[in-house]
Amino acid sequence: MKAILVAAACGMVLALTGCSDGGQPRGLFTGYVTDKTEEEVVAKVGKPDSINNSKPNTPRWIYKRKTFDPENMNQVDNETILIFQKDAADRLKVSQVIFG
Repeated sequence: MKAILVAAACGMVLALTGCSDGGQPRGLFTGYVTDKTEEEVVAKVGKPDSINNSKPNTPRWIYKRKTFDPENMNQVDNETILIFQKDAADRLKVSQVIFG
């Protein structure tokens, strides 16, 4: 009986570890970054893989394989894009998150 419990526990650990490759669930990630400044985003989820500054008023931060979709069998998103916009105090904050 003890061997079965140990095997089951090991199986659960391996299953949970498999989810970590894709980072965080979409909803949790969105909650971490929405309405946050660049510094707050880096502190919470790390630096982006790339930044698109072609539109200075709405820079885009691109993360690779950082999120997954729990409603689609934990399918890992190839990209997660954060779009920043200036707020009333003229600070750039995340206004939109796009999963792809």
